[in-house]
Amino acid sequence: MRPPSRKKLGFTLVELVAVTSIVSVGLSLALPGIQKVRNQARLASCKNNLKQLGLALHNYHDVYTRFAPGWIIKQTKADAGPGFGWGTSILPFLDQAPLYSQVNFNEPEKLDAVGQVVIPAYLCPEDTAAPLNSIRGKFAISNYSASSGDQLLPGSVDLPDPGTEAARKLSTGLFFHNSSVGLRDITDGASNVFMIGEKSVKSAAGIWVGVRSNQNAGDSVTDCNHRSKLNSVIDSYSSLHGGGANFLMADGAVRFVADTIDSKESTNKPNGLYQKLAHKSDGQALEEF
Repeated sequence: MRPPSRKKLGFTLVELVAVTSIVSVGLSLALPGIQKVRNQARLASCKNNLKQLGLALHNYHDVYTRFAPGWIIKQTKADAGPGFGWGTSILPFLDQAPLYSQVNFNEPEKLDAVGQVVIPAYLCPEDTAAPLNSIRGKFAISNYSASSGDQLLPGSVDLPDPGTEAARKLSTGLFFHNSSVGLRDITDGASNVFMIGEKSVKSAAGIWVGVRSNQNAGDSVTDCNHRSKLNSVIDSYSSLHGGGANFLMADGAVRFVADTIDSKESTNKPNGLYQKLAHKSDGQALEEF
């Protein structure tokens, strides 16, 4: 008697090649969609971080009738510092009261005592750089930088004395050294003025704790001058989202600003839309963006 025949199990080589090809085509069609969803999720998470920072700054304003200073410093020399910044001042409003209790604003030289703590609210999920910013003294990184206005940061030049015309001209934004800006000072309307913008690793990002010195103001704040327009140079606002960056407006709304936003060299008043949005009281009409 002939034994019963056994059915062959598994795929033939031809079948295996066919299945592999179908799977490969399916993945190639699905991956762009998956990547798009992931990018949108990261963009939304970044916007949520900015809204959280905006709420903290407004809660600070409710208590002190002004926004937190860009950074606190007693001297105007370029190399003077360090100084605690706005990111430290709002810690209690970010559920970081225990960390804030370790801060002694009279001893800014001890920035590193708290400044190496990584805080998720200051991190954009699209930016996967190391948690400590090696370009900025190995302090914990921040992907969000406060707006100093439309004028270039002074860099290695000494800061102007408080109350002078030079100081007034420099302080066009909401955050600068020893700033004390309130909603009352934003005469252009809170919905028309930048508060915080993104700063990714490609423009050296920032640090949340403050500044290492006056000439390192870019640690904590960023200007919107035409020479440092969006996604262009080191120390400019930037993001890895592609095509632009998220900005928190002074009223708490978050807007995505395109790289192509109008930007022009300023003279007496900001000329480009990018510069106008950074100025709290220039009185000029805004175009759509």
